Amino acid sequence: MVKDYSLDALNRFLDYALEKGLLKSETAKSRKTAVNKILEKITDEQRADVRKIDLDLEADHFANRQGAGYIPASLQTYKSRARTALADFEAYVDNPMTFKPAGANNGKAASKSGAGSAVRKPKPAKAKEAAEVNKAAQPATAAPAASLPAVEEGLTFPVPIRPGMIVQLRGVPFDLTAAEAEKIAQVVKALATK
Repeated sequence: MVKDYSLDALNRFLDYALEKGLLKSETAKSRKTAVNKILEKITDEQRADVRKIDLDLEADHFANRQGAGYIPASLQTYKSRARTALADFEAYVDNPMTFKPAGANNGKAASKSGAGSAVRKPKPAKAKEAAEVNKAAQPATAAPAASLPAVEEGLTFPVPIRPGMIVQLRGVPFDLTAAEAEKIAQVVKALATK
């Protein structure tokens, strides 16, 4: 059986994940939007096999083409969503029997031990890259781990608010809704002193 890694197959996969409830509606839609915006100008060879895409390069191209219309955090979100969609798609095509979408629990409690669940481990290069990104995003002085609540899954966003000051948004869900974003915005607004 020939495995199809094309952009069209990726879009069909995202539609399938939505239809079958593998991903929440907003998650599937946001990943599909991100993939299609970032990969809008890829070559025919890349369209035939998305594994040949350098996502960092394509995200940079997208930012150069459309960056004026997006804040930096949105560009990072698009890139993160596209990366997750590509990784999920490749894992699904490689082995549909053991596939489990990244960041999705579909309302079911996640197994603490992991027993009986097929969990994909990131490839060493990807794991190293993720560790470097997370290390770079850590503030110079962090609160003791015991005083911070556990963050199960989610994205971390550095938000530069003024020269020399970067605020970290941690644990942002992959499927953040507009209502949840508004709730976060209201909490932040309440912290303002001026």
